Amino acid sequence: MSADVLHAYRMQVARGVRRLSTDDTEQVTMLLEQLGYGQDGTDIAGRMRSWVDHPDGGAFVWDERGRLLGVIAAHIIPSFEKDGSWLRIVALAVADSARGRGIGTSLVAAAETFGLMRGCHSVEVTSLRTREGAHAFYKALGYQDRSDAAGRFLRQLP
Repeated sequence: MSADVLHAYRMQVARGVRRLSTDDTEQVTMLLEQLGYGQDGTDIAGRMRSWVDHPDGGAFVWDERGRLLGVIAAHIIPSFEKDGSWLRIVALAVADSARGRGIGTSLVAAAETFGLMRGCHSVEVTSLRTREGAHAFYKALGYQDRSDAAGRFLRQLP
């Protein structure tokens, strides 16, 4: 691991970012519900355990004296068509009351550092077209909207 990557990771930890814990389930539930992802009747505790235990999954929270103000989850995916791996951000939520404080930026930096430490060459994130604020956020971080270059196809399995 390079000294720059290690320094970036330490800076995020110093600012309030830490690894997700199974004890965080209740507060993560509230963060996800603020984004419109209702958790009633779901096994969020089981999902949190799988993220904590998964070797290729990195999940981090912003912890402000025991109060979680943000969460991010990212997964390492090995490339098939070329060497290396890439990182996929699968969830990012910041409490409505804490937006604009740099929490999302710090969480993305923690996820990117996780990916760098694991040899990832790029990061991908998707966001619903209706989340214009999220699109502006990612663009401000240097992410490019590539939806014109590729389609995203989804099929529910039985």
